[in-house]
Amino acid sequence: MGLRGLLRTGVFRKMFLGFLAVMIPFTAICYGALWVAGNALSNQAQQSAHSKLQFFMDYLQEELRNVNQMLIALNNDADMPAVYLHQHDGFDYEFVQLAGSIRAKMKIVNYSSDYVTDVFLLLPQSKIKLSVNEGVTSIGGADETILRRHMNRTDEMVRYIGNDTITYSTAVTDGSNTNVLYVLGTNLSQKRMIATMNKLDDNKKYNVFLIDDETRKRIGDADSEVLDRSIYDQLAEDETSRIQVDGKAYLVQRSTDHNFTLVSYIAESSILAPVAVIWKWYVGISISMILFAVLYSWFTYHQIHKPLHKLVRTMREVEIGNLNSTLPVSQKDEFGFVYKQFNKMVGQLRSLIEEVLESKIERQQAELKQLQSQINPHFLFNCFYIGYRMAKSGEMDQVAKLCKYLGDYFRFVTQQGSRDVALMEEIKYTRTYLEIQKMRFSNRLEFEIDIQSGLERIEVPGLLLQPLVENALLHGIERADRPGFLRITGCVEGDVLRLDVKDNGRGMENEQWLRLQSRLEKPVNSSDHFGLWNVNRRLYHLYGEESGIMLENGAPDGFTSSLRIPLCKLKQQPEAIHPFKPQNQEGVTGHVQTVDR
Repeated sequence: MGLRGLLRTGVFRKMFLGFLAVMIPFTAICYGALWVAGNALSNQAQQSAHSKLQFFMDYLQEELRNVNQMLIALNNDADMPAVYLHQHDGFDYEFVQLAGSIRAKMKIVNYSSDYVTDVFLLLPQSKIKLSVNEGVTSIGGADETILRRHMNRTDEMVRYIGNDTITYSTAVTDGSNTNVLYVLGTNLSQKRMIATMNKLDDNKKYNVFLIDDETRKRIGDADSEVLDRSIYDQLAEDETSRIQVDGKAYLVQRSTDHNFTLVSYIAESSILAPVAVIWKWYVGISISMILFAVLYSWFTYHQIHKPLHKLVRTMREVEIGNLNSTLPVSQKDEFGFVYKQFNKMVGQLRSLIEEVLESKIERQQAELKQLQSQINPHFLFNCFYIGYRMAKSGEMDQVAKLCKYLGDYFRFVTQQGSRDVALMEEIKYTRTYLEIQKMRFSNRLEFEIDIQSGLERIEVPGLLLQPLVENALLHGIERADRPGFLRITGCVEGDVLRLDVKDNGRGMENEQWLRLQSRLEKPVNSSDHFGLWNVNRRLYHLYGEESGIMLENGAPDGFTSSLRIPLCKLKQQPEAIHPFKPQNQEGVTGHVQTVDR
Protein backbone atom coordinates (compact mmCIF):
# COMPACT_ATOMS: atom_id res chain seq x y z
CA MET A 1 0.00 0.00 0.00
CA GLY A 2 1.43 3.33 -1.09
CA LEU A 3 1.40 6.68 0.69
CA ARG A 4 -1.77 7.72 -1.13
CA GLY A 5 -3.49 4.55 0.00
CA LEU A 6 -2.46 5.20 3.62
CA LEU A 7 -3.89 8.72 3.46
CA ARG A 8 -7.22 7.51 2.11
CA THR A 9 -7.89 4.77 4.69
CA GLY A 10 -8.12 5.04 8.47
CA VAL A 11 -8.31 8.15 10.60
CA PHE A 12 -5.73 6.67 12.96
CA ARG A 13 -3.16 6.34 10.21
CA LYS A 14 -3.88 9.88 9.05
CA MET A 15 -3.37 11.21 12.57
CA PHE A 16 -0.20 9.14 13.00
CA LEU A 17 1.30 10.49 9.80
CA GLY A 18 0.28 14.02 10.80
CA PHE A 19 1.90 13.72 14.23
CA LEU A 20 4.99 12.22 12.64
CA ALA A 21 5.27 15.23 10.34
CA VAL A 22 5.08 17.50 13.37
CA MET A 23 7.46 15.50 15.59
CA ILE A 24 10.33 15.60 13.09
CA PRO A 25 10.78 19.40 13.31
CA PHE A 26 9.75 19.31 16.96
CA THR A 27 12.93 17.38 17.72
CA ALA A 28 14.94 20.40 16.62
CA ILE A 29 13.17 22.51 19.22
CA CYS A 30 14.96 20.51 21.88
CA TYR A 31 17.94 22.65 21.07
CA GLY A 32 15.83 25.45 22.44
CA ALA A 33 17.09 24.29 25.81
CA LEU A 34 19.99 26.57 24.99
CA TRP A 35 17.56 29.44 25.40
CA VAL A 36 16.95 28.28 28.96
CA ALA A 37 20.69 28.26 29.49
CA GLY A 38 20.86 31.81 28.13
CA ASN A 39 18.17 32.92 30.55
CA ALA A 40 20.02 31.21 33.37
CA LEU A 41 23.16 33.11 32.38
CA SER A 42 21.27 36.41 32.39
CA ASN A 43 19.65 35.67 35.73
CA GLN A 44 22.97 34.63 37.22
CA ALA A 45 24.60 37.86 36.08
CA GLN A 46 21.77 39.88 37.60
CA GLN A 47 21.92 37.91 40.83
CA SER A 48 25.67 38.46 40.98
CA ALA A 49 25.20 42.18 40.50
CA HIS A 50 22.49 42.24 43.13
CA SER A 51 24.72 40.35 45.57
CA LYS A 52 27.51 42.88 45.05
CA LEU A 53 25.09 45.75 45.54
CA GLN A 54 23.72 44.22 48.68
CA PHE A 55 27.21 43.59 49.99
CA PHE A 56 28.19 47.21 49.40
CA MET A 57 24.94 48.48 50.93
CA ASP A 58 25.47 46.31 54.00
CA TYR A 59 29.07 47.48 54.21
CA LEU A 60 28.00 51.12 53.83
CA GLN A 61 25.31 50.71 56.48
CA GLU A 62 27.81 49.15 58.87
CA GLU A 63 30.33 51.94 58.27
CA LEU A 64 27.72 54.67 58.80
CA ARG A 65 26.39 52.88 61.88
CA ASN A 66 29.87 52.70 63.40
CA VAL A 67 30.52 56.36 62.67
CA ASN A 68 27.18 57.36 64.18
CA GLN A 69 27.77 55.29 67.29
CA MET A 70 31.23 56.76 67.79
CA LEU A 71 29.80 60.27 67.37
CA ILE A 72 27.15 59.51 69.97
CA ALA A 73 29.78 58.07 72.34
CA LEU A 74 31.99 61.13 71.84
CA ASN A 75 29.00 63.41 72.38
CA ASN A 76 28.46 61.73 75.75
CA ASP A 77 32.08 62.26 76.79
CA ALA A 78 32.59 64.39 79.93
CA ASP A 79 34.92 66.80 78.09
CA MET A 80 32.12 67.97 75.74
CA PRO A 81 30.05 69.93 78.31
CA ALA A 82 33.30 71.12 79.90
CA VAL A 83 34.60 72.69 76.72
CA TYR A 84 31.16 74.23 76.15
CA LEU A 85 31.31 75.86 79.58
CA HIS A 86 34.86 77.19 79.08
CA GLN A 87 34.34 78.57 75.57
CA HIS A 88 33.69 82.09 76.94
CA ASP A 89 36.93 82.16 78.97
CA GLY A 90 38.98 82.68 75.85
CA PHE A 91 41.96 80.57 74.98
CA ASP A 92 43.09 79.93 78.54
CA TYR A 93 45.08 76.94 79.55
CA GLU A 94 42.09 74.83 80.62
CA PHE A 95 40.18 75.47 77.39
CA VAL A 96 43.22 74.64 75.26
CA GLN A 97 43.77 71.47 77.25
CA LEU A 98 40.10 70.41 76.84
CA ALA A 99 40.21 71.24 73.11
CA GLY A 100 43.32 69.11 72.67
CA SER A 101 41.74 66.19 74.52
CA ILE A 102 38.56 66.37 72.42
CA ARG A 103 40.53 66.66 69.18
CA ALA A 104 42.50 63.57 70.08
CA LYS A 105 39.27 61.66 70.59
CA MET A 106 37.87 63.03 67.31
CA LYS A 107 40.92 61.63 65.51
CA ILE A 108 39.93 58.18 66.73
CA VAL A 109 36.56 58.65 65.00
CA ASN A 110 38.36 60.05 61.92
CA TYR A 111 40.53 56.95 61.59
CA SER A 112 37.65 54.54 62.23
CA SER A 113 36.45 54.53 58.59
CA ASP A 114 37.99 55.02 55.15
CA TYR A 115 35.07 57.28 54.23
CA VAL A 116 35.60 59.78 57.08
CA THR A 117 37.61 62.87 56.04
CA ASP A 118 37.07 65.12 59.07
CA VAL A 119 35.42 65.28 62.52
CA PHE A 120 34.37 68.66 63.93
CA LEU A 121 32.75 70.39 66.90
CA LEU A 122 30.74 73.63 66.47
CA LEU A 123 30.24 76.08 69.38
CA PRO A 124 27.68 78.60 68.00
CA GLN A 125 27.73 80.98 71.00
CA SER A 126 31.44 81.72 70.68
CA LYS A 127 31.56 81.09 66.87
CA ILE A 128 34.36 78.53 67.41
CA LYS A 129 34.90 75.42 65.30
CA LEU A 130 37.18 72.62 66.45
CA SER A 131 38.11 70.03 63.79
CA VAL A 132 40.66 67.28 63.20
CA ASN A 133 41.96 68.79 59.95
CA GLU A 134 41.84 72.51 60.74
CA GLY A 135 42.20 72.66 64.51
CA VAL A 136 40.50 75.67 66.15
CA THR A 137 38.89 78.07 63.64
CA SER A 138 35.85 80.27 63.24
CA ILE A 139 32.47 78.93 62.06
CA GLY A 140 31.97 79.38 58.28
CA GLY A 141 29.00 79.51 55.90
CA ALA A 142 28.72 75.74 55.51
CA ASP A 143 28.81 75.37 59.28
CA GLU A 144 25.96 77.86 59.62
CA THR A 145 23.91 75.66 57.29
CA ILE A 146 24.55 72.66 59.54
CA LEU A 147 23.52 74.65 62.61
CA ARG A 148 20.26 75.76 60.97
CA ARG A 149 19.38 72.16 60.11
CA HIS A 150 19.40 71.34 63.83
CA MET A 151 17.01 74.14 64.79
CA ASN A 152 13.66 72.82 65.95
CA ARG A 153 14.75 69.25 65.23
CA THR A 154 14.51 66.38 67.67
CA ASP A 155 16.42 63.91 65.47
CA GLU A 156 19.39 62.38 67.19
CA MET A 157 21.39 62.40 63.94
CA VAL A 158 21.03 64.81 60.96
CA ARG A 159 22.42 64.06 57.48
CA TYR A 160 23.49 66.77 55.02
CA ILE A 161 24.89 66.21 51.52
CA GLY A 162 27.19 68.87 50.09
CA ASN A 163 29.04 68.98 46.81
CA ASP A 164 31.88 66.70 47.84
CA THR A 165 30.93 65.41 51.27
CA ILE A 166 28.20 63.77 53.28
CA THR A 167 27.90 65.25 56.75
CA TYR A 168 26.46 63.43 59.77
CA SER A 169 25.98 65.59 62.88
CA THR A 170 24.35 65.45 66.29
CA ALA A 171 23.46 68.43 68.48
CA VAL A 172 22.88 69.28 72.12
CA THR A 173 20.11 71.87 72.63
CA ASP A 174 18.35 73.50 75.52
CA GLY A 175 15.03 72.13 76.76
CA SER A 176 13.00 73.97 74.10
CA ASN A 177 15.03 72.57 71.15
CA THR A 178 15.29 76.11 69.76
CA ASN A 179 18.80 76.99 71.04
CA VAL A 180 21.69 74.82 69.83
CA LEU A 181 24.41 74.58 72.47
CA TYR A 182 26.96 72.72 70.38
CA VAL A 183 27.08 70.37 67.35
CA LEU A 184 29.36 67.34 66.87
CA GLY A 185 29.71 66.05 63.31
CA THR A 186 31.77 64.15 60.76
CA ASN A 187 32.37 64.54 57.01
CA LEU A 188 32.40 61.52 54.68
CA SER A 189 34.04 61.66 51.26
CA GLN A 190 31.76 61.10 48.25
CA LYS A 191 34.77 60.37 46.03
CA ARG A 192 35.83 57.49 48.27
CA MET A 193 32.28 56.09 48.14
CA ILE A 194 32.24 56.36 44.35
CA ALA A 195 35.60 54.63 44.14
CA THR A 196 34.32 51.80 46.30
CA MET A 197 31.14 51.48 44.23
CA ASN A 198 33.15 51.32 41.00
CA LYS A 199 35.13 48.42 42.41
CA LEU A 200 31.92 46.37 42.32
CA ASP A 201 32.43 45.78 38.59
CA ASP A 202 35.87 44.73 37.40
CA ASN A 203 34.85 44.92 33.72
CA LYS A 204 33.41 48.42 33.99
CA LYS A 205 30.08 47.30 32.47
CA TYR A 206 27.93 48.40 35.39
CA ASN A 207 27.12 51.98 36.34
CA VAL A 208 26.57 52.53 40.06
CA PHE A 209 25.23 55.59 41.88
CA LEU A 210 23.85 56.49 45.30
CA ILE A 211 20.70 58.60 45.97
CA ASP A 212 19.88 60.24 49.27
CA ASP A 213 16.24 59.28 49.97
CA GLU A 214 15.49 62.52 51.83
CA THR A 215 17.08 65.19 49.62
CA ARG A 216 17.10 63.19 46.34
CA LYS A 217 20.74 64.22 45.87
CA ARG A 218 22.89 61.93 43.77
CA ILE A 219 26.35 60.55 44.51
CA GLY A 220 28.10 59.16 41.45
CA ASP A 221 30.18 59.89 38.35
CA ALA A 222 29.46 63.28 36.83
CA ASP A 223 29.56 61.89 33.27
CA SER A 224 26.50 59.69 33.76
CA GLU A 225 24.34 62.06 35.81
CA VAL A 226 21.61 62.53 33.14
CA LEU A 227 21.24 58.79 32.53
CA ASP A 228 21.34 58.06 36.26
CA ARG A 229 18.51 60.53 36.89
CA SER A 230 16.38 59.09 34.07
CA ILE A 231 16.76 55.57 35.41
CA TYR A 232 16.11 56.61 39.02
CA ASP A 233 12.91 58.44 38.03
CA GLN A 234 11.53 55.25 36.46
CA LEU A 235 12.49 52.93 39.28
CA ALA A 236 9.70 50.74 40.65
CA GLU A 237 9.42 49.24 44.09
CA ASP A 238 10.87 45.94 42.88
CA GLU A 239 14.51 45.18 43.49
CA THR A 240 14.99 44.17 39.86
CA SER A 241 13.41 45.89 36.86
CA ARG A 242 13.83 46.52 33.16
CA ILE A 243 13.80 50.18 32.13
CA GLN A 244 13.69 51.82 28.70
CA VAL A 245 15.63 55.06 28.25
CA ASP A 246 15.84 56.62 24.77
CA GLY A 247 14.84 53.31 23.20
CA LYS A 248 17.57 51.36 24.97
CA ALA A 249 16.83 48.72 27.59
CA TYR A 250 18.67 48.57 30.92
CA LEU A 251 18.57 45.91 33.61
CA VAL A 252 18.45 47.71 36.96
CA GLN A 253 19.19 46.53 40.49
CA ARG A 254 18.39 48.57 43.57
CA SER A 255 18.97 48.32 47.29
CA THR A 256 17.93 50.68 50.06
CA ASP A 257 18.42 51.20 53.78
CA HIS A 258 15.77 53.94 54.07
CA ASN A 259 18.57 56.55 54.10
CA PHE A 260 20.27 55.84 50.78
CA THR A 261 19.20 53.99 47.65
CA LEU A 262 22.01 52.23 45.81
CA VAL A 263 21.31 51.67 42.10
CA SER A 264 23.28 49.57 39.64
CA TYR A 265 22.36 49.21 35.97
CA ILE A 266 23.76 47.75 32.81
CA ALA A 267 22.71 47.87 29.18
CA GLU A 268 20.70 44.76 28.39
CA SER A 269 22.56 44.31 25.14
CA SER A 270 25.85 44.03 27.04
CA ILE A 271 24.73 41.37 29.45
CA LEU A 272 22.81 39.42 26.82
CA ALA A 273 25.49 39.51 24.15
CA PRO A 274 26.39 35.81 24.66
CA VAL A 275 22.69 34.96 24.33
CA ALA A 276 22.19 36.79 21.01
CA VAL A 277 23.27 33.77 18.95
CA ILE A 278 20.91 31.55 20.92
CA TRP A 279 18.05 33.95 20.18
CA LYS A 280 18.77 33.77 16.45
CA TRP A 281 18.53 30.02 16.57
CA TYR A 282 15.36 30.25 18.61
CA VAL A 283 13.71 32.64 16.11
CA GLY A 284 14.66 30.43 13.19
CA ILE A 285 13.28 27.33 14.89
CA SER A 286 10.10 29.19 15.90
CA ILE A 287 9.43 30.27 12.32
CA SER A 288 9.97 26.72 11.12
CA MET A 289 7.63 25.43 13.82
CA ILE A 290 4.92 27.89 12.77
CA LEU A 291 5.18 26.74 9.16
CA PHE A 292 4.91 23.11 10.17
CA ALA A 293 1.98 23.94 12.45
CA VAL A 294 0.16 25.66 9.58
CA LEU A 295 0.70 22.67 7.33
CA TYR A 296 -0.42 20.26 10.04
CA SER A 297 -3.49 22.37 10.84
CA TRP A 298 -4.48 22.38 7.18
CA PHE A 299 -4.08 18.64 7.05
CA THR A 300 -6.08 18.14 10.28
CA TYR A 301 -8.84 20.48 9.12
CA HIS A 302 -9.45 18.70 5.85
CA GLN A 303 -9.09 15.19 7.18
CA ILE A 304 -10.67 15.38 10.66
CA HIS A 305 -12.12 18.76 11.63
CA LYS A 306 -14.12 19.39 8.44
CA PRO A 307 -15.96 16.03 8.48
CA LEU A 308 -16.56 16.38 12.22
CA HIS A 309 -17.90 19.92 11.78
CA LYS A 310 -20.26 18.66 9.05
CA LEU A 311 -21.53 15.95 11.41
CA VAL A 312 -22.09 18.45 14.27
CA ARG A 313 -23.93 20.88 11.98
CA THR A 314 -26.28 18.14 10.75
CA MET A 315 -26.89 16.94 14.31
CA ARG A 316 -27.91 20.49 15.32
CA GLU A 317 -30.38 20.62 12.42
CA VAL A 318 -31.89 17.35 13.61
CA GLU A 319 -31.99 18.77 17.15
CA ILE A 320 -34.19 21.70 16.07
CA GLY A 321 -36.57 19.34 14.26
CA ASN A 322 -35.24 19.06 10.71
CA LEU A 323 -35.38 15.30 10.37
CA ASN A 324 -34.78 15.42 6.61
CA SER A 325 -31.11 16.28 7.08
CA THR A 326 -28.70 13.59 5.91
CA LEU A 327 -24.96 13.28 5.41
CA PRO A 328 -23.37 12.31 2.09
CA VAL A 329 -21.53 9.03 2.48
CA SER A 330 -18.47 9.40 0.25
CA GLN A 331 -15.61 8.57 2.63
CA LYS A 332 -14.36 5.07 3.27
CA ASP A 333 -12.82 5.68 6.69
CA GLU A 334 -14.41 5.77 10.15
CA PHE A 335 -16.25 9.00 9.32
CA GLY A 336 -17.95 7.26 6.41
CA PHE A 337 -19.21 4.54 8.75
CA VAL A 338 -20.43 7.15 11.29
CA TYR A 339 -22.22 9.10 8.52
CA LYS A 340 -23.97 5.94 7.33
CA GLN A 341 -25.12 4.99 10.83
CA PHE A 342 -26.23 8.56 11.55
CA ASN A 343 -28.42 8.63 8.41
CA LYS A 344 -29.90 5.32 9.42
CA MET A 345 -30.61 6.57 12.96
CA VAL A 346 -32.27 9.77 11.68
CA GLY A 347 -34.48 7.74 9.36
CA GLN A 348 -35.59 5.48 12.20
CA LEU A 349 -36.16 8.51 14.43
CA ARG A 350 -38.24 10.20 11.72
CA SER A 351 -40.41 7.11 11.30
CA LEU A 352 -40.87 6.71 15.04
CA ILE A 353 -41.81 10.37 15.54
CA GLU A 354 -44.29 10.24 12.67
CA GLU A 355 -45.97 7.18 14.17
CA VAL A 356 -46.11 8.64 17.69
CA LEU A 357 -47.25 12.06 16.48
CA GLU A 358 -49.98 10.68 14.28
CA SER A 359 -51.21 8.52 17.14
CA LYS A 360 -51.23 11.49 19.52
CA ILE A 361 -53.12 13.68 17.03
CA GLU A 362 -55.70 10.98 16.50
CA ARG A 363 -56.22 10.61 20.26
CA GLN A 364 -56.60 14.39 20.70
CA GLN A 365 -59.05 14.67 17.84
CA ALA A 366 -61.09 11.77 19.21
CA GLU A 367 -61.11 13.36 22.68
CA LEU A 368 -62.13 16.75 21.24
CA LYS A 369 -64.97 15.23 19.24
CA GLN A 370 -66.17 13.40 22.31
CA LEU A 371 -66.15 16.64 24.33
CA GLN A 372 -68.12 18.50 21.66
CA SER A 373 -70.61 15.68 21.28
CA GLN A 374 -71.30 15.86 25.01
CA ILE A 375 -72.14 19.55 24.87
CA ASN A 376 -74.87 19.44 22.21
CA PRO A 377 -77.27 16.78 23.65
CA HIS A 378 -77.12 18.34 27.12
CA PHE A 379 -78.65 21.58 25.80
CA LEU A 380 -81.09 19.75 23.54
CA PHE A 381 -82.73 18.01 26.50
CA ASN A 382 -83.53 21.32 28.16
CA CYS A 383 -84.94 22.86 24.93
CA PHE A 384 -87.40 20.01 24.36
CA TYR A 385 -88.58 20.34 27.92
CA ILE A 386 -89.18 24.09 27.49
CA GLY A 387 -91.12 23.50 24.23
CA TYR A 388 -93.18 20.81 25.90
CA ARG A 389 -94.05 23.09 28.79
CA MET A 390 -95.11 26.03 26.52
CA ALA A 391 -97.18 23.73 24.23
CA LYS A 392 -99.05 22.33 27.23
CA SER A 393 -99.85 25.86 28.37
CA GLY A 394 -101.05 26.93 24.90
CA GLU A 395 -98.34 29.55 24.28
CA MET A 396 -98.13 28.88 20.55
CA ASP A 397 -96.39 32.18 19.73
CA GLN A 398 -93.71 31.36 22.23
CA VAL A 399 -93.42 27.85 20.76
CA ALA A 400 -92.94 29.38 17.31
CA LYS A 401 -90.32 31.76 18.64
CA LEU A 402 -88.59 28.88 20.41
CA CYS A 403 -88.54 26.84 17.22
CA LYS A 404 -87.09 29.82 15.35
CA TYR A 405 -84.35 30.19 17.93
CA LEU A 406 -83.68 26.44 17.92
CA GLY A 407 -83.39 26.47 14.15
CA ASP A 408 -80.82 29.28 14.27
CA TYR A 409 -79.02 27.55 17.09
CA PHE A 410 -78.72 24.13 15.46
CA ARG A 411 -77.82 25.65 12.09
CA PHE A 412 -74.88 27.31 13.86
CA VAL A 413 -73.98 24.08 15.70
CA THR A 414 -74.14 21.83 12.64
CA GLN A 415 -72.32 24.25 10.34
CA GLN A 416 -69.66 25.84 12.59
CA GLY A 417 -69.70 24.16 15.97
CA SER A 418 -66.79 21.85 15.13
CA ARG A 419 -64.37 24.55 13.94
CA ASP A 420 -63.17 28.01 14.87
CA VAL A 421 -65.60 30.88 14.30
CA ALA A 422 -65.38 34.65 14.47
CA LEU A 423 -66.05 36.03 17.93
CA MET A 424 -69.05 38.04 16.62
CA GLU A 425 -70.62 34.76 15.38
CA GLU A 426 -70.03 33.11 18.76
CA ILE A 427 -71.64 36.12 20.50
CA LYS A 428 -74.61 36.00 18.10
CA TYR A 429 -75.08 32.31 18.82
CA THR A 430 -74.78 32.95 22.58
CA ARG A 431 -77.39 35.67 22.36
CA THR A 432 -79.74 33.19 20.64
CA TYR A 433 -79.05 30.69 23.39
CA LEU A 434 -79.87 33.29 26.07
CA GLU A 435 -83.14 34.19 24.34
CA ILE A 436 -84.10 30.54 24.57
CA GLN A 437 -83.13 30.44 28.24
CA LYS A 438 -85.13 33.60 28.85
CA MET A 439 -88.23 31.65 27.83
CA ARG A 440 -87.26 28.93 30.23
CA PHE A 441 -86.98 31.37 33.14
CA SER A 442 -90.38 32.93 32.32
CA ASN A 443 -89.01 36.40 31.70
CA ARG A 444 -87.12 36.45 35.03
CA LEU A 445 -83.80 36.85 33.24
CA GLU A 446 -81.88 39.89 32.03
CA PHE A 447 -78.55 39.74 30.23
CA GLU A 448 -76.02 42.17 28.90
CA ILE A 449 -73.20 41.64 26.37
CA ASP A 450 -70.24 44.07 26.15
CA ILE A 451 -67.39 43.24 23.75
CA GLN A 452 -64.43 45.56 23.29
CA SER A 453 -64.31 47.12 19.83
CA GLY A 454 -61.76 45.52 17.52
CA LEU A 455 -62.28 41.92 18.66
CA GLU A 456 -65.06 41.04 16.19
CA ARG A 457 -62.91 39.05 13.74
CA ILE A 458 -60.91 37.08 16.30
CA GLU A 459 -61.44 33.37 15.73
CA VAL A 460 -62.36 31.24 18.75
CA PRO A 461 -63.58 27.63 19.10
CA GLY A 462 -67.29 27.18 18.42
CA LEU A 463 -69.66 26.61 21.36
CA LEU A 464 -67.08 28.14 23.68
CA LEU A 465 -69.33 30.38 25.80
CA GLN A 466 -72.43 28.19 26.04
CA PRO A 467 -71.13 25.87 28.84
CA LEU A 468 -70.14 28.91 30.92
CA VAL A 469 -73.52 30.58 30.37
CA GLU A 470 -75.35 27.33 31.09
CA ASN A 471 -73.33 26.83 34.30
CA ALA A 472 -74.20 30.37 35.43
CA LEU A 473 -77.92 29.79 34.77
CA LEU A 474 -78.22 26.35 36.37
CA HIS A 475 -75.95 26.79 39.40
CA GLY A 476 -76.28 30.52 39.96
CA ILE A 477 -79.42 32.29 38.75
CA GLU A 478 -81.78 29.30 38.95
CA ARG A 479 -81.02 28.80 42.65
CA ALA A 480 -81.34 32.48 43.55
CA ASP A 481 -84.56 33.95 45.00
CA ARG A 482 -84.27 37.17 42.99
CA PRO A 483 -84.49 38.11 39.27
CA GLY A 484 -81.44 36.89 37.43
CA PHE A 485 -78.93 39.05 35.61
CA LEU A 486 -76.12 37.74 33.39
CA ARG A 487 -73.28 39.85 32.03
CA ILE A 488 -70.90 38.72 29.26
CA THR A 489 -67.79 40.87 28.59
CA GLY A 490 -64.81 40.54 26.30
CA CYS A 491 -61.56 42.52 26.27
CA VAL A 492 -57.80 42.31 25.76
CA GLU A 493 -55.88 42.24 29.05
CA GLY A 494 -52.16 42.55 28.40
CA ASP A 495 -51.39 39.84 25.83
CA VAL A 496 -54.43 37.69 26.71
CA LEU A 497 -57.98 37.62 25.33
CA ARG A 498 -60.39 37.51 28.27
CA LEU A 499 -64.10 36.53 28.07
CA ASP A 500 -66.06 36.77 31.34
CA VAL A 501 -69.50 35.37 32.23
CA LYS A 502 -70.79 36.86 35.49
CA ASP A 503 -74.11 36.11 37.22
CA ASN A 504 -75.86 37.64 40.22
CA GLY A 505 -76.64 34.31 41.86
CA ARG A 506 -75.74 33.21 45.37
CA GLY A 507 -72.25 32.04 44.44
CA MET A 508 -70.91 29.08 46.41
CA GLU A 509 -69.16 28.19 49.60
CA ASN A 510 -65.38 28.69 49.64
CA GLU A 511 -64.65 24.96 50.04
CA GLN A 512 -66.98 24.12 47.16
CA TRP A 513 -65.28 26.75 44.97
CA LEU A 514 -61.82 25.30 45.77
CA ARG A 515 -63.01 21.78 44.92
CA LEU A 516 -64.41 22.98 41.61
CA GLN A 517 -61.18 24.79 40.74
CA SER A 518 -59.15 21.69 41.63
CA ARG A 519 -61.40 19.46 39.49
CA LEU A 520 -60.82 21.71 36.48
CA GLU A 521 -57.07 21.11 36.70
CA LYS A 522 -57.37 17.30 36.58
CA PRO A 523 -56.51 15.70 33.21
CA VAL A 524 -59.43 13.25 33.47
CA ASN A 525 -63.07 14.09 34.18
CA SER A 526 -64.38 11.61 36.75
CA SER A 527 -67.81 13.27 37.09
CA ASP A 528 -70.95 13.43 35.00
CA HIS A 529 -70.86 17.24 35.25
CA PHE A 530 -68.77 17.87 32.19
CA GLY A 531 -69.49 21.48 31.15
CA LEU A 532 -66.65 23.63 32.51
CA TRP A 533 -64.11 20.80 32.51
CA ASN A 534 -64.82 20.05 28.83
CA VAL A 535 -64.25 23.69 27.83
CA ASN A 536 -61.05 23.87 29.89
CA ARG A 537 -59.78 20.67 28.26
CA ARG A 538 -60.59 21.99 24.76
CA LEU A 539 -58.60 25.14 25.43
CA TYR A 540 -55.68 23.09 26.72
CA HIS A 541 -55.59 20.98 23.55
CA LEU A 542 -55.93 23.99 21.25
CA TYR A 543 -53.83 26.68 22.94
CA GLY A 544 -51.61 24.99 25.52
CA GLU A 545 -51.08 25.43 29.26
CA GLU A 546 -51.28 29.26 29.16
CA SER A 547 -55.00 29.11 28.36
CA GLY A 548 -57.98 27.86 30.39
CA ILE A 549 -60.80 28.81 32.74
CA MET A 550 -60.48 30.84 35.92
CA LEU A 551 -63.27 30.91 38.51
CA GLU A 552 -63.91 33.91 40.77
CA ASN A 553 -66.31 33.41 43.66
CA GLY A 554 -68.22 36.56 44.68
CA ALA A 555 -70.63 34.93 47.15
CA PRO A 556 -73.21 35.95 48.11
CA ASP A 557 -73.34 38.41 45.18
CA GLY A 558 -72.62 36.07 42.29
CA PHE A 559 -70.01 34.06 40.45
CA THR A 560 -67.67 34.75 37.49
CA SER A 561 -66.22 32.31 34.96
CA SER A 562 -63.35 33.67 32.81
CA LEU A 563 -61.91 32.30 29.59
CA ARG A 564 -58.31 33.27 28.88
CA ILE A 565 -56.49 32.66 25.57
CA PRO A 566 -53.04 34.04 24.67
CA LEU A 567 -53.30 36.38 21.69
CA CYS A 568 -50.21 34.87 20.09
CA LYS A 569 -52.00 31.50 19.84
CA LEU A 570 -55.03 32.90 17.97
CA LYS A 571 -55.23 32.39 14.21
CA GLN A 572 -56.72 35.84 13.60
CA GLN A 573 -55.11 38.66 15.57
CA PRO A 574 -57.34 41.49 16.91
CA GLU A 575 -57.71 44.69 14.97
CA ALA A 576 -56.69 48.04 16.45
CA ILE A 577 -58.12 47.93 19.98
CA HIS A 578 -60.15 50.96 21.02
CA PRO A 579 -61.22 51.97 24.51
CA PHE A 580 -64.08 49.96 25.94
CA LYS A 581 -67.00 51.44 23.99
CA PRO A 582 -70.45 49.93 23.42
CA GLN A 583 -71.66 49.50 19.83
CA ASN A 584 -75.33 49.30 18.90
CA GLN A 585 -75.00 46.43 16.45
CA GLU A 586 -77.46 43.82 17.54
CA GLY A 587 -76.00 40.44 18.26
CA VAL A 588 -72.47 41.40 17.33
CA THR A 589 -70.79 43.81 19.70
CA GLY A 590 -71.68 46.53 22.13
CA HIS A 591 -74.39 46.58 24.77
CA VAL A 592 -77.42 44.36 24.30
CA GLN A 593 -79.89 44.18 27.16
CA THR A 594 -83.07 42.06 27.33
CA VAL A 595 -85.68 42.90 29.96
CA ASP A 596 -88.69 40.92 31.20
CA ARG A 597 -92.02 41.87 29.71
